[in-house]
Amino acid sequence: MDFLTRGYIAIRGDKGQPQSVDETIEKLADCLETATLLEDRRAAVLSLKGLKVGSQSFPGLIKVLHTDHNDGDITKSILETLTVLCSVEREGLAEDKGYKYTDMFLKDSPNVAIVLDVLEEFDFYVRYSAIKFLATLSYNRNAGIQQCILTSPMGITRLVDLLNDKRDIIRNESLLLLISLTQNNAEIQKLVTFQATFEKLLTVIEDEEGISGGIIVQDSLTLMHNLLRYNVSNQIYFRETSCMQQIPGLLGYVGDSEADHVPFSYEDWPPQKIANTVLVLDLCRILTEPDGVNTAVNQKVMAQSSILLPIVQLGICSNAPAIVRTAAIYSIAYVVYGNELVQDLFAKTVVSTPPRLIDGEIDPTSPPSGLPRPAMVSLIAIAVAADPGIDYSYTSRAAAAFAVSACLEGNAEAQLVLASMLKVPPEDNINSQYQDKPFSAGSLLLESVQNWELSAADPYKVWFSCTILSHVIMGNEQAKKTAGSIVFGDEASGEEPVPLLHHIMAQLLMATRNPTTNPRIPIGYLCLLCTWLYDSPESVSLFLSESTHIQFLIQEIQSSANDPTVQGLAAFLRVDTFTSLLSRLRDSPAVKNAPQYLEISPEDESISLSTGSLPSLLLDSTFVEFFKDTYEQTTRALKRKPSSFKSKTEALSPEIGGVDASQVESYKHTISQQANEINQLKQQLAQFESSKATIQDLQQQVAQLESSLKAAQGQEAALQQKVSELEKGRGVLQQSLSNMEKEQEDLLVCMGEQDMDIKKYRKRLRDRGEVVTDSEDEEE
Repeated sequence: MDFLTRGYIAIRGDKGQPQSVDETIEKLADCLETATLLEDRRAAVLSLKGLKVGSQSFPGLIKVLHTDHNDGDITKSILETLTVLCSVEREGLAEDKGYKYTDMFLKDSPNVAIVLDVLEEFDFYVRYSAIKFLATLSYNRNAGIQQCILTSPMGITRLVDLLNDKRDIIRNESLLLLISLTQNNAEIQKLVTFQATFEKLLTVIEDEEGISGGIIVQDSLTLMHNLLRYNVSNQIYFRETSCMQQIPGLLGYVGDSEADHVPFSYEDWPPQKIANTVLVLDLCRILTEPDGVNTAVNQKVMAQSSILLPIVQLGICSNAPAIVRTAAIYSIAYVVYGNELVQDLFAKTVVSTPPRLIDGEIDPTSPPSGLPRPAMVSLIAIAVAADPGIDYSYTSRAAAAFAVSACLEGNAEAQLVLASMLKVPPEDNINSQYQDKPFSAGSLLLESVQNWELSAADPYKVWFSCTILSHVIMGNEQAKKTAGSIVFGDEASGEEPVPLLHHIMAQLLMATRNPTTNPRIPIGYLCLLCTWLYDSPESVSLFLSESTHIQFLIQEIQSSANDPTVQGLAAFLRVDTFTSLLSRLRDSPAVKNAPQYLEISPEDESISLSTGSLPSLLLDSTFVEFFKDTYEQTTRALKRKPSSFKSKTEALSPEIGGVDASQVESYKHTISQQANEINQLKQQLAQFESSKATIQDLQQQVAQLESSLKAAQGQEAALQQKVSELEKGRGVLQQSLSNMEKEQEDLLVCMGEQDMDIKKYRKRLRDRGEVVTDSEDEEE
């Protein structure tokens, strides 16, 4: 109770005199600075905690924190007081005192280091107070506290170790703190990662029942996003530690993974499960971002881990909400994008046909499961809304269209396969009477492209079909020939055969003549035609074989009633139009705001649902890139005079662009000489490489000899030491032998003297008449 008494005296003042609040704070602050007893400082801190302390006591609080951080009561009270002082009341206002005190505390990095040291204290309230204070500092000045933490050798380790705390509140608060600290700082991201953080987070997610868990799963996945997004080294660590292989398990898969097709999945989708699932799917996209450094390797590892099964099921054959379906389809697109191995694996994937749904429930009158079909067919069916009774969101349809283009990216063989499927079903098709009749990928596209009137209520049906067909033939002349060979009309019945290219122009003509037609329909057709005719002389010849096509384009360009985007595309398709229309198209919102990867924002989707309007998606981003790449070339060609264009025969004449044949021969001779010099340099390089190999062998031999010499030198030193020890032993033996010889000489002298005495005594005995026998002589 002594510290309470001291606190009371400090507040009451000497001799019970009343004091103002400012006087009390000043006195307590002075006590923090000057008190020598721990109890006095503890009393001052506890007293200040309940008062509106200011800059007077702030330095004292920091000083006591440094000196008495081992005292739990003082530390807890100081941290709570500092948290209140640094809390911002008016966010964004630079003059707010919270920002001021935060800057004062972060001015010296040892201040943050001491708070990190406090995290070693296991007491719940001390550790919790330290985390909350660090979170407040991070919220106010995230960059500042990040730099301070980097100067602390054990700071990151102590923060990550909090994930092992069995107390949920501590673990959850530490997760939120790490999420804040790992934002936009690659160095902290690396340091956090190499503390086995991924393994700890995956353990937390598993303990919380995976994507069916609560908010802690969402926080764990968010932290994983921060650590992996745009961080190449962390992605490598994530892959090499086999964490990437656990992603399919997080999503789960309903059904037998060894079955011949992916079954339809029907699950409950509470809001938290939706949020967690989307985060896992976004994790797949982060790891397989198109054109990323690690993308190809990550795609291969994820495919080997059977990631296609759960994401195909979620995106194509499940009752997942639109946001989950869209995220799953984009995940499919990212995993297969530009990777022929994974593209082929997806092309072999078969899925069940989705059942008819009524208000999100399976129609009891419909068959339990339709005929299995290729996953590619399902993607196209989603894009063009071909499944009866299922209302796909615009975001899901855009994702499906992009996924199809991703399956074709960089894969000319896949383009040819899909182009070869562009066949119109026969009129006597026995499946025509069935609403859920089977169809191929090509027939789905043609069915939407060949009759725009079927898309009058859904303009995106034609738009997505034309976009997908553009990717089928883009940059592939053989695919263009295959598509150009498709004809409509039966000659046997007296009908004139119409090529697909002409049929598309006819559909475009009819669509533009109808004043109620949505601009997306002609935009889709025009984008397809631009892609088809670009850099394809045969296709251009086929297009120009019908004279009305040019007249139609001129009319579209000159018509002031047309949509600016339609006018610009018609001008882009024509070779003799005005550059101003192309410039107008280039600067239009349709080109500038074309979303990457055909993504429709949730806000755009929400507005279209609430107002009954269509999203703002008008142009495919791939077509926009194609337009931008060819814009300069097209405008330059339009500004040139016709006489400046040379025919191929003229281009091959002896005089090329003002350069005569002699100059050409001179250039050829120079090139030949340079080729010879290159060959000689290559030979010299080969000799150098051979010499280099010989030098490396000699260096290895020298290294071995040096190693042997060092070993011999070591043995010699050991032998010399042994000889020295033997020499020392020999000296000792010689000294001992010398002593023994001296002792022997002394014994011989003594024996000689004794022998003389014996002889003397025998003589005396004989002189006295005593008989001395020979035996006695012998014994003597």
